Amino acid sequence: MSLPTSLQEAPLTEIENFTAPKGGKAFFFTTSDQVRIRVAIWNTESTVGTIILQSGRTEFIEKYFEVIQEFIDRGFCIAMFDWRGQGLSDRLIDNPYLGHIEDFSLYDKEFEEILDSVYLPSCPRPWVGMGHSMGGCLIASKAEARPKIFNLIILCAPMLSLKLPKPVEVLGLMVGEISKLGFRSSPFPQPEWKERKGWHEIPFEENVVTSDEFRFKRGGDLVRANENLALGGITVAWAHESIKRVRRFNKSDWGEDIGCPTLLLNATKDKLVDPKRNELICKTIPHITIAQIEGNHELLMERDSIRSITWNHIDKFLDKYL
Repeated sequence: MSLPTSLQEAPLTEIENFTAPKGGKAFFFTTSDQVRIRVAIWNTESTVGTIILQSGRTEFIEKYFEVIQEFIDRGFCIAMFDWRGQGLSDRLIDNPYLGHIEDFSLYDKEFEEILDSVYLPSCPRPWVGMGHSMGGCLIASKAEARPKIFNLIILCAPMLSLKLPKPVEVLGLMVGEISKLGFRSSPFPQPEWKERKGWHEIPFEENVVTSDEFRFKRGGDLVRANENLALGGITVAWAHESIKRVRRFNKSDWGEDIGCPTLLLNATKDKLVDPKRNELICKTIPHITIAQIEGNHELLMERDSIRSITWNHIDKFLDKYL
């Protein structure tokens, strides 16, 4: 397996005591609609297989250095990219700190192009599609569209649902439709950013994704080291499109065509997605394993005790099927 040699090299941001795993290559891939996507791949000589790791909204490759190294230590190749509009991939609107997408199908298309043009020639089989939050949503969408693309799937607190009151969900859909008249890139709602910085760092005490202060602050340190990684709130369009996509998972037979074994890492304390709803959705997948883990949304950025439980479920699942 060989990595592309013609693509422009991309940087990886490092901070003291938290550096990129050795032996990887980061580069920019340009999609058919001329958006530059930052891709990174490690350990293409693996004889075990590849973890195709897809991160959540606002996240970036560097945040996962610890997880990447843990998979390398298990012998895997690991491949990641920053979704368009975040990380060091191209931002899509004038305000680079707003998460924006005109249509979730654009995420699907860039994923498809990277799978076929970059990962297929470079990353050894079998493939484990693993996604956190929005990444889990898009892994699940790809598995539905191409049932044979992954050999195994791991969904970590996936955005198959959203913890939104019904009136807010309906409002988001209505505003999104109206926004097609011209304000889809407006904030939804206006985030509380510092005017000059353009992004607002949430204090640890106010965060809803992890109980681990060290890992939470480490993510903030990476952004302080490179503010081009920063992302704040969402646009009207992103809110509208995310609600539309999540509604697709509500069919009673949604997962029936996903033929590969799938592991749901269900964060029972999740405040962003609905773990009970996720469990019901994933039960439509024929070969599903559900791990109930008492943790917050970012299970792999949680305290060591919670991470240990999460990794035990991952290892048991991988050992069973690989």
